[in-house]
Amino acid sequence: MFKGASLFAVLAVVLAFAGCGGGDDSTLTKAEYTQQLKLACNEGTQARETLIAEITRQYYEEREKPPTPQYQANNLRKLVDTYQATTKKISEIGLPEGEEKKAEAFVRAREEAAAEIEASPLGTRDNILRLFIDPEKKAEALGVGTCDT
Repeated sequence: MFKGASLFAVLAVVLAFAGCGGGDDSTLTKAEYTQQLKLACNEGTQARETLIAEITRQYYEEREKPPTPQYQANNLRKLVDTYQATTKKISEIGLPEGEEKKAEAFVRAREEAAAEIEASPLGTRDNILRLFIDPEKKAEALGVGTCDT
């Protein structure tokens, strides 16, 4: 009888712990969200800088010929891929408590900017910075400063 009671107690404890922390709540405090968002943005900046260094190195190695429109479009697509990878990380962070709509609008603005560049890399080349104004304003509204990667 003692053996059955202790087995039942162990099972009850295991089940109790299994229920703890298993929720699907992706809401974070403002501080947690800001910290994780800044980390994602910093990682994105580092990835972008690494890519730009590689593109620059490659360009100077092949300098005898001017860059073709295709070459420029491919490099813009590579940069957009880096931007989208950061956007994906940001979207996976969760939402800041009380500012869920702002965070969703920020991610949506980043996705829209990337989609516009992808649709016409060369068409957006000369005024590409304009596309990032809205996402940056939304980042500032969240209180995290800039996240231009």
